[in-house]
Parts: sequence; structure tokens; C-alpha cells
Amino acid sequence: MDLFERFLGFLARRTERIRVWHHWPFLLGLAIVVGHRVNLRHENLTDTETAPKPVPPPEDFDIQGARTADGTFNDLGTPWMGSAHTRFGRNLPLSATYAETGETLMDPSPRLVSRRLLARGEFAPVPHLNLLAAAWIQFMVHDWLGHGKNDKTVKHEIPLEEHDDFPMRPMTVLRTRPDPDTNPQDEGRPSTFRNVETHWWDGSQIYGSGAERLRQVRGGVDANGQPSDVLPDGKLAIDDKGHLLVDPTTKEPNLELSGVNGNWWVGLSVLHTLFTREHNAIVDRLRIDHPQASGEWLFQKARLVNAALMAKIHTVEWTPALMDSPVGRMAMRGNFWGLTGEHIVNAFGRPSDSEVIAGIPGSPQDHHGVPYAMTEEFTAVYRLHSLLPDGVKVRRHTDDSAIVEKSLLDLAFGKTREIYDSASFPDVLYSLATSHPGALVLNNFPNSLRRLEKKADESIVVDLAAVDILRDRERGVPRFKEFRRLIGMKPPETFADITDDADWQKALKEVYGTVDKVDLLVGTLAEARSARGTPYRFGFSDTAFRVFIVMASRRLKSDRFYTDDFRPEIYTEAGFRWVRDNTLSTVIRRHCPELADRFADARNPFFPWAKAQR
Repeated sequence: MDLFERFLGFLARRTERIRVWHHWPFLLGLAIVVGHRVNLRHENLTDTETAPKPVPPPEDFDIQGARTADGTFNDLGTPWMGSAHTRFGRNLPLSATYAETGETLMDPSPRLVSRRLLARGEFAPVPHLNLLAAAWIQFMVHDWLGHGKNDKTVKHEIPLEEHDDFPMRPMTVLRTRPDPDTNPQDEGRPSTFRNVETHWWDGSQIYGSGAERLRQVRGGVDANGQPSDVLPDGKLAIDDKGHLLVDPTTKEPNLELSGVNGNWWVGLSVLHTLFTREHNAIVDRLRIDHPQASGEWLFQKARLVNAALMAKIHTVEWTPALMDSPVGRMAMRGNFWGLTGEHIVNAFGRPSDSEVIAGIPGSPQDHHGVPYAMTEEFTAVYRLHSLLPDGVKVRRHTDDSAIVEKSLLDLAFGKTREIYDSASFPDVLYSLATSHPGALVLNNFPNSLRRLEKKADESIVVDLAAVDILRDRERGVPRFKEFRRLIGMKPPETFADITDDADWQKALKEVYGTVDKVDLLVGTLAEARSARGTPYRFGFSDTAFRVFIVMASRRLKSDRFYTDDFRPEIYTEAGFRWVRDNTLSTVIRRHCPELADRFADARNPFFPWAKAQR
């Protein structure tokens, strides 16, 4: 750390003892947030890899100028880093990440937590956001992480109260698949888990995290589940109506094909379709300047551009919409543009290599001493199922008249595609953009997901809220109080330190007995009603935000395609301008021009759009 960073880190520690960053004036609050990032980078990045495997370079592939299918060779000196099937890292010391077992694992019962603290009563919406915001973050999470299929050889049994009407007794949940590749150096250390997706921000939710899936989305899949030949023009495969193809390789009939199509619902369908079309539009633009280029070259460059555009949208549009305070907007947009701002960087180039002054894209790559990886703690604070509503009213974009109203599960999995039989793609997109997500608060978890039939897992029924609680305990994520202490925040000593809501305080005490046992997810949701815990117009608690501070910037800072190689020579002149000049609004306008009037006055495309007049 240089002297300036040391000062910011010191400032963040000292002010935290007095009051939290969002209670200070704007400039001081902004400096404190940057200081928290400095401290978290220095103290809260932990490597879990003990014996990484060597990776041979791919044959006939431009590793300097394109992303590999599995994420290898992003860092040319450490080619395994961030690739699919490497381990999740940690944001905490390894000594604090041992999995809970035995009676502790079920204390209190995750089902009790679900019933008393998470189950939705009356739907609590977020009035200043639209439902695209909920879909977007799931779209992004599928790019970054996945634990893969669960371990069918071990089943957790979750205790149920006598009067619980859950349809299966006992409630059983399959264990997270453990790391299949351990070695002598792992002896005595906490359990590790592997990410089945690439850790990089590389659009793997669209392109997949391996060569086979990549071939499938580039050419389709035949009736026997075999990939067809990739399209010779470098485009992704879509049908003649501009929709995704159907995936015949899954047990779920009529499920749409994409790089990641797990936990599918209409919100994901819309975004995957939109950015599949965007890839093809980028190919068309690149071909103008490079008419002799091969389809393979066009594909790889279009993927680079598409992934970077999605990263930009998330950084400068989605995140500021969810963290809509002056400091929150500036801090998150600053990750991309720095204090200099968008207009000066675009007009005159980067005035400095400093990420604080000119943003991370184009600054020098830096892993801050720890190989890059997504972390279990990041996974934990991104448990955002409460954003989902119980259902969606699908309406015509021309006059806002009703087409159909469907429950969440009737718009999910293989049923998703059926909505396009009665509504156009612009109708569905418009409906999401004029509906609201749920608030991230207690007692707002969709009840349909608390009694979810999982046919792929031996036709069992699961309570996804209980599973969320169990997964954190099972994967060694500390409880709320200890978690806050370990990331440099003041740990709560009473339930009143977590929330200002007296009814919530009472419910927490009845379920947990002591503040030490409060689960991380529950604590972050309870903070929503705390003047200390949630900044004004923030969709997230401050505890979750601290993890975002370090990991949101790390996704950019560790990736050479956003740092050393974020330049026209790699992206092409046209591709680099495409990232610079486009936003979610321009993407939607390009592929659904009939919707342009609906979001014309929205400051942010993730804010509610204007409804059509009848």
C-alpha cells in the first residue's frame, strides 16, 4: 500500500469507531468507503488453493487476445487462476471458516428460521426499482459462481416442529458437493468447495464455462444432445423469432438453451435473450471494419465486447440503482470511471493509472497478493431470493392492458417459454420493467420457493429459505455477529443493535435466544430497519455492502481484459467504442425500439418505466 492508501485505511478504522460511513458528510463518507476497500483488500482476501494443477496452453487459440472457454490463461503467468472448477476463496481467515456440524448445524432449525423470520406475509416491494433489477443480479451471479450438483450420498435432516405442515417428514436436503480434489496440504484445514463456473466476469452465463457448452450455444444441439456445428459467421444460435433455442440435454422439457440455465424464470429468459441478440449485433458491427475476418475471430472479439458491456452496465447502472445514495452512486460508478468521471475519460483518455482518479478499466492489473477467486462469503451475501415477487402481471406495452397473470413458478423452468405464446418479447420486457421487486427485509421470502418441488433431485420438496440458512452454516460462513467482527465492523451485542424494529427484535430473540446465533442472512435482512445498518435508499445492508466493496472492484482489477488489456488493440477500435458508448438503455432500444418511449424519462433503466396510456 502507498502512503495515501494507508491514510484512507486509517481513516476508515478511526471513523468506524465513532459512526458509520453513511453518517458522515459526502466527501468524507466517500473517502471512508475507499478506505474500507483498502483494508478489506489487505486483510480479507484468503487463498484456499494448496496444489493447483498445471494448465497446458490451448492449441490454435489466441490466448493474448481472447477469453478461453473455461477461464484459463486470463492471468498469463498463473493460467489456472479463476478458471472453472477451481476453489472458492474466502474473505475471512481460514481459522474462522470451519463448517458447522452436528447439533450446531441445526441450532436453531433452518426450517424454524424460515417459518418465523423469512416466510412472506404481505409482499413488501421496493417502489423505486423495477423487476429487471432482480433478474439482472441473478443473471450476473450465474456468470460468477455455482457450486454444481449436490452430493446425493449425504442428506441433511432438518428438524420440523410438530405443527409444521411441510409435506415431507423429515425435511431432507442434499449436502453441497465437497471438493473432490484434496491433497495432503489440506489436512486439518477447513473444507473447500469448487466453482463449476469461471470466476471471471466473462459472460459465462451466456457462453458457458467449457468447450462443450460453448459449442452448444454457438450452433445448437441435435436430438441426441450432441452439439451441432458452430455458426460460421461467429454468431450465437437463436430461432427465427429471435428467441433462444430449446435445450434437449436437460430433464426439464422446453427449457431454453444458454450457458447457464439453472433456476430459470422469465426474468432470466429476457436478459439472456437480450444479450444473445447483442452478441450478434456486435458481430455485425465488427464485420463492417473486418470483412475478411473469420467467424471464429468475430465470435471471440464479440464475446470480449459483450462481457465488458455487461460488466459496465452492472457497475455504473445496476449497482448505483440498488445503492442509490450520493456516496453509493459515486463509489460504485467510480469503480469504472474514477473521480475524473465518464466524460473526461471518454474525451481525453485516462489522466492517470490510478484507479481512484480514472477508474479500474485500463489501470494496471493487481491481485493484491492473493490469486483471484470468487468467495464463499460473497456467495452468502448474494442470497437475494426476497427480490422475487409471488407472480407477474404480463401486460401489453402498447396500452398496458392485461394479457395474463401468472405465479412465479408458472413463469419458471420449462414453463418460461410458454409466455411467448401469448405475449411478445417487448410485452414481457415491459411488464418486468413496470413491476417491482421485493425488499430485502425479514418476512419477505417468496412462499412458493419455500415449498419447491425439485424433480431433478429424486422428486423431493425443499424450503429454499431453509436451504439458504443451511448452506452458510455448512460451508463455514460465520454467523452475523462474528462475521461483522471479522470484516472490521462493530459486532452487535443485543438484538437492538441489529434492528430498530421492536417486533423484529422480539422475533429474533424467540428464535435464536442469543445474538451470537443469528445467521448472516437473517442479520443482513434485519438491518433494513436500522439507522446504522442500512444507508438511505440502499437495497442492501451495510454488512453486505462491505463485501461488495472489495469483491466488486476485484472482479475488474484482477481481470487483465479490464486492466492491462482493456484497450482498442485487444477489443478492436469498434469494439472498444461499443463498450464506451453503450448502456442497458441503448441495448434495449436496439433490440426493442418500440419500448424506447417507456424508459425515456427514467434516470436509470432499473427504475420503474412509464406505463403506457390506454
